[in-house]
Amino acid sequence: MVKRKIYALILMFALAFAFFASAAETERPVIRVGFAQGLEMNIEQNTLNPTLHYLQQRLPQYDFVLEQISPVDTLEEIRKSKLNFFFAPSNFYVEIIHDIPLTHIVTRSTLEAENPARTLGSVFFTKADRDDIKDLADLKGKSCAASLPNSLGGWLAALGEIKRNGWNPDKFFSKVSFLQFQTPDVLNAVLVGAADVGVLSTCTLENAVRSGIISQDSIKVINQKNENANSLKCVRSTEALYPDLVFVAVKGTPETIIKNVAIALLAMPDFDHYRWSIEDNYYAVRSLLEDLQLGPYAYMRDNTVPALFKRYKTEILTALGLILFLVLNELRLHWLVNRKTRELHQALKDKIAADKTLQSERKKMALLERNGVISQMSSIIAHEAKQPLGTILNYLEILRMKQEVSPEKDPIVLSAINHVAQQVGRLNSLVESVRNFAKKKENPLIPSDLVEITEKAIRSFRRNEPEYDAVKVNFLNGAGKALVRSDPVSLELLIINLLRNGAHAALEAEKKQKPFIKITISRIESSRFELKIENSGNVMTDEQMARLISLGESVKAEGLGLGLSIIRSIADHHSADLSFRKRKGGGVAALLEIDQLEIET
Repeated sequence: MVKRKIYALILMFALAFAFFASAAETERPVIRVGFAQGLEMNIEQNTLNPTLHYLQQRLPQYDFVLEQISPVDTLEEIRKSKLNFFFAPSNFYVEIIHDIPLTHIVTRSTLEAENPARTLGSVFFTKADRDDIKDLADLKGKSCAASLPNSLGGWLAALGEIKRNGWNPDKFFSKVSFLQFQTPDVLNAVLVGAADVGVLSTCTLENAVRSGIISQDSIKVINQKNENANSLKCVRSTEALYPDLVFVAVKGTPETIIKNVAIALLAMPDFDHYRWSIEDNYYAVRSLLEDLQLGPYAYMRDNTVPALFKRYKTEILTALGLILFLVLNELRLHWLVNRKTRELHQALKDKIAADKTLQSERKKMALLERNGVISQMSSIIAHEAKQPLGTILNYLEILRMKQEVSPEKDPIVLSAINHVAQQVGRLNSLVESVRNFAKKKENPLIPSDLVEITEKAIRSFRRNEPEYDAVKVNFLNGAGKALVRSDPVSLELLIINLLRNGAHAALEAEKKQKPFIKITISRIESSRFELKIENSGNVMTDEQMARLISLGESVKAEGLGLGLSIIRSIADHHSADLSFRKRKGGGVAALLEIDQLEIET
């Protein structure tokens, strides 16, 4: 019984220990490590599995699990899988680091290279019997086989070498066939003639020869570089070399786990001709992607207007701002020039107007001066003509008296003497009026009939101006008896002067109509009469009317303008308004407005 109890206790302790050990083991944190399927052939055997096996030995407190990620949508797979670490080619690491925060841990380096940052390049190779392919230029237009379009050593480094030599890598080969693995797929495609040239990563050719996949004599390397130039013992065809596979930590992984894993990998022994290094210089990879316009620089291949604007937004906005400034400045200059031009034109107009005004004033002054001189001459003539006219009247009176007492009276001679005496008397009255005008001595205004004065002026005009017989004179009295206060002689002189000027203008007009003068007397207000004398003639210009109205200057070529000055003075003496207007159809209308005589009752 005792033995059975002892065995039962031992069994219970064993079962409890096993349970607690199993529970402790299941409680270990799981560390998920991802990799993109199809990176390299045998990469799991030569890199991934040895690395995870070593990490599991060095860090038994964690449970390391290797997970495959689809190479089609790797970025989204990383987000969904909640990975802690990730194996990635260096170019992929440069591409995704802007989208997913990653922490670089170590970089894989081949034992054939001394510098971990310069371990990976490309090799151009073809069949050994291809005599038509000797250098890189001979590859242009040939067909090519490569592993994957995003493989750094298997394709991108080769494109970088083509670009460095001045060719367009997108149009260099006539045909490109992308296969999954470099060995044996790319090797077989070249050896069987499916492609003229193949592209391999550095050291892949040496591994294939070492493993017996191909013979060294069956192929030849194109554009081979000096193996001692960069301390890389593998053959290569590209001048530039880049970092190889990287091991990175994904954001969210605890810092303690990252530190323990980094220490373990840096202490890991060499494996299958590789080692883990701390190298973290990816400038060459970024430069390659920028030259090829791939990865984060793929937008440079988009040459649409929106893409170009987004790419060169700063430069475009700066250029547009500069152009806008230049346009606005040009518009401002045009506006200033136009404003100055308008100001200059206005100044010129003002100057021309001022010159015209000055010319008009000078003309008025000259006219006044001339009128003053002629007025003085007229006064002298009128003064000196007084005595001869008196003498003529005396002699005429003597002749008339002698003729009357003569037994042989001649009625014709007596009539001629009477008419001459009458005209000389009229002339004497005019001379006396001129003398009074020159002396500023006004004749007394007496009640008179404007109609009678007008009719008398018409008769005198007809009798004394035979050269105007062709001009028809029409008189229309619409006021009946028009009593005014006037100097009959001077008022008659005013009307005769207007008739003479109108008749002259009617005869000088183009012969489109018969010349005429129309005289009208009408009442315009309850206490005013209007005497209108209008004549046919040519259409008056604005300049001629201005001379007639403002200057009182004769519009006749031979006229002196004294008649207008005299009639204006006569009109002023009678407190009458004298004005001139254009007549529709040609000619001028002279209007004399005079006050009606107020009869005291």
